[in-house]
Amino acid sequence: MSVYTRLVTETMMPISVIHRPLPSYLDEEKVLSLMETLKSTYSSSGSEEVPPIDVHYIKGKNNPSNNYYLSFGGCHRFEAHKRLGLPTIKARIVESTPDTIKVYLGSSTPEFL
Repeated sequence: MSVYTRLVTETMMPISVIHRPLPSYLDEEKVLSLMETLKSTYSSSGSEEVPPIDVHYIKGKNNPSNNYYLSFGGCHRFEAHKRLGLPTIKARIVESTPDTIKVYLGSSTPEFL
């Protein structure tokens, strides 16, 4: 059981709302393999064969009604979904704070978080 278990929700979420602030370094063969798996197994509830990506959910400090969704891992899964034009991706939503995001982005963390 993960330390995040109580803070995690698994859902299908729109790819369009997920921000990926770090560049991805992709293995083309892996992306193509995932695309083939998704083509044969994807449904509105996602693919059972492809695990969800982790997406950090943060409320903005200047406007608490703003929601920010940031993903740092799962680059091959994300890219495969994107290339196939799939509108949603299976995601584990992890409630996070700006301090958690600073672990990933350091001084590059946007002030609006």
